[in-house]
Amino acid sequence: EDAMQQYQKSLEIQLKTLGPDHSSTAATYRSMGNVLVSQGKYEDAMQQYRKVLEIQLKALGPEHFVIATTNHSIGTVMYRQGKYEDAMQQYRKVLEIQLKALGP
Repeated sequence: EDAMQQYQKSLEIQLKTLGPDHSSTAATYRSMGNVLVSQGKYEDAMQQYRKVLEIQLKALGPEHFVIATTNHSIGTVMYRQGKYEDAMQQYRKVLEIQLKALGP
């Protein structure tokens, strides 16, 4: 809980000073998602990762390599929830983006 409280304080400051679409704000959402995954709070983690994805898509576009990392995090949450087919769809997106960004 202590980590989440610190991230929440950080997020409040970032939202006021940097705004909701800043990369540092996205990084804090990602960190919050990671903590929530470690606590087994998968739905809450998914909400955080979706915020990260929304910010990244606006800033970078759908084919940027960083998008693959976020999609992988989303896929991992789905996998841990037992949503294996959904997780596979996410992992396919990850591979597709990686191939476009990095080549075969």
